[in-house]
Amino acid sequence: MDYIKRFVQSEQPFTDELAETTQATCPFCPNAVAKNAPKFPSEIASEGRFTVGEAVCFPSLFAHEDFNALVVPTTNHQVQLGEFTEEMLFNGFKACFTYFSRVLAAWPEARYPVIVMNFLPPAGSTIVHPHIQALVSYEPVREISNLLAAGESYSTVNHANYWQNLVETEKRLDSRYLRNLNGVDWLTPFAPMGLNEVDAIMKGKSSFETLTDEELKGLADGFVRVLKYYYDVEVRSFNAAIYSGPMRERTDHFSLSARIVSRYGYKPRFVSDVWALQYLLGEQEVFESPEETCLKLKRYFE
Repeated sequence: MDYIKRFVQSEQPFTDELAETTQATCPFCPNAVAKNAPKFPSEIASEGRFTVGEAVCFPSLFAHEDFNALVVPTTNHQVQLGEFTEEMLFNGFKACFTYFSRVLAAWPEARYPVIVMNFLPPAGSTIVHPHIQALVSYEPVREISNLLAAGESYSTVNHANYWQNLVETEKRLDSRYLRNLNGVDWLTPFAPMGLNEVDAIMKGKSSFETLTDEELKGLADGFVRVLKYYYDVEVRSFNAAIYSGPMRERTDHFSLSARIVSRYGYKPRFVSDVWALQYLLGEQEVFESPEETCLKLKRYFE
C-alpha cells in the first residue's frame, strides 16, 4: 500500500548523521577492535581473534546463546545497502562457519548454529557498523526447533523433503520464484513473515558444515541482490537469519534456508513495524503480495 511507504523509507540525511556521530566511538571500527575487542579462549583461537579476508571474528560481550561470536565483515563504518559486496558477505559468513567448527571441535554437544543480521536501529541494532551474529547452542532456538519438527512430520506423511517440494512447486508456478544461484534457490515466500521478504533454500544441505564454497557464493550473491533492491526502493534497515539443522548429523527432512526482511525507515518521527498484532498475537502483516515483490525483484536476479 502506498500510504505505508513513508514509514518504510528512510531519510538519507538522518542515516548519514547517525553514521557520522557514532564513528568516533564505534567498537567495531578497526582501531577499536584491535585495542578493545575481547578475545576467544585458546580452544577457539590461539591468536585470540581470527580473520577471513577483511572479516574479523571475536566473542560477544553480551551472549544471547550458549556461544556467541560477532563477525565484522568490513572495516568501513557506514555501508549503504547498495554497497554490500559478494566478497564482503562471503568472508563474513565463512568466518561464522569457521567459528561454528571450532566451537563444535571443543564442545561436541554444541551442535545447533544460527546466523543473524540486524542492520540499523529499526532492526534492533545498537551499532551502525555492519556486523553479523554467529550463535551456537546445546538446544535449537525455537524457530529451528519448530522447523525441524515440522519437516520431520511432513517427511513422515509425504515421504519427501518439504523444502525440495517447495522449490519444485515454486519453479512450476513461476509467480514467486526468482533464480538458482550456484545451487541456492531464491524466492519470495507465499506466506511472508515480514516486509519485502525473500528466502533462500539450499536443497540437500541440512547444516552449515555441508555447504560448499560455491554454494556459499550463491548465498552471498543473492543477499547482495536483495539488498540492492532494498536500497533502490529506499529501504535502509533489514533483518536476516540463516537456519541450520544440527551439525555432525545428516537430517534428510530439513534443508538449510535463509530469510531476509526489510524493516521500517529511520527518521525523526519513527514508527515501529512491530505492534500488538505481532508482539502479543503472533500474527504478521505485510503490505504487498509476494507475487508483486517477486516481480520487482526479478531484474535484480537476471
